[in-house]
Amino acid sequence: MKSFASDTSTSPEPLLIIWSKVRRLKWNDFKKNPAPEDKASASLAIGFESRPVIEHFKVRGKFRFKIRDMQFHAVFISDLSWVVKNIDKKDSVLLLKHEQGHFDLAEEIVRKTRIKTTNRFQNRSFVAKGKNEDNAKKDAVLQVSKIRKKVEDKLQDEFKSQETEYDYKTNHGLIIKSQEAYNKRFEKLRK
Repeated sequence: MKSFASDTSTSPEPLLIIWSKVRRLKWNDFKKNPAPEDKASASLAIGFESRPVIEHFKVRGKFRFKIRDMQFHAVFISDLSWVVKNIDKKDSVLLLKHEQGHFDLAEEIVRKTRIKTTNRFQNRSFVAKGKNEDNAKKDAVLQVSKIRKKVEDKLQDEFKSQETEYDYKTNHGLIIKSQEAYNKRFEKLRK
């Protein structure tokens, strides 16, 4: 049985920061310049990435593959995130903590989805179409790409929904008591 890790993404990746227990966002992670018409003080771009490890094998003349592992990560996209430069120091600290909360929220969603996805796809065998090993590998990558896209789209939909609620309940970090409740909730991710 042969294994290969495959990047099934189709576009070049911008500068990404993968969520980590120990690394928190800093303002210099926000690389994009804000547009003059933007009314917000900051904006961050959050995405999701997955990295499958695929095993392929031949059984009775048919090529098959398994997704041995599919790791999902919340990612911060530096090149699409921005902050205005004229925030006073106190507001800057509070705003950065609120923006970190968006990233933490994405990680929370990934963790919940990771369990469901692992049970659904991991070690499940799929038929790969192709008359030879190379064509079967290409088909396996295509099939896994479709699975990845479905899961990543669901993650993004869930994130958008919860992000809207987060901003509403905290008024973008201005309702301190509500923001502190979220901060406590997100601290559990680091344990």
